[in-house]
Amino acid sequence: MFRSRARPAVFPQSEHARLAGAIALEWAERPDVPWDSFVAGVALHDRGYGELDAEDLDTVGDDRWLDIQRRGLEPRRADPVTDLVVGLHIRRLVSHGGDTREFDPLLRRLRDAAGLDEETASEADRITATCDRIAFDFCLEEPSSGESNGIAFELDGRGSIVLDPWPLAVPRLSGLLLAFEADGYPERLAPVVVSYSVAPRYAAA
Repeated sequence: MFRSRARPAVFPQSEHARLAGAIALEWAERPDVPWDSFVAGVALHDRGYGELDAEDLDTVGDDRWLDIQRRGLEPRRADPVTDLVVGLHIRRLVSHGGDTREFDPLLRRLRDAAGLDEETASEADRITATCDRIAFDFCLEEPSSGESNGIAFELDGRGSIVLDPWPLAVPRLSGLLLAFEADGYPERLAPVVVSYSVAPRYAAA
């Protein structure tokens, strides 16, 4: 889960992933992958945590975090493309500071089952990475900016996300997530409605 830096509220990993999936759904330049299956993978990329996780990203131990990633990587066997998108995301995360060799044989099998070559799979994973990074920063509810795979992003910490160059096929994107009051979570689920607006720089100026 993500702890807001602005107020006593938390975002489950599932809500963070929902925002990533909403952005991916409207992506304009699409690799040659079954799109619904790809978007489902982005929206489920942190599925190892479950729906209402209480694993605080600020304090979760390395061993526990890796166990969660292994659980998410385990194929659900309903859609190999979705499983591959999740698996590529997890391997990328682990590669930032760990050994991914245990994951590679499974990912090769998933890529073969999905019928995707390595270049196409990597192209899809770059979109996942960008959507994940934007959604990650959003759930902290503090101003931030950065760049991911050629897309610059700027968040004001109050729901506004600005992207440049504009990568989506719609003029702008808006929606809502559900956070929860931190006090008593997850036994006590007091929802906090959080709206978001994703816009190109020229429209936000």
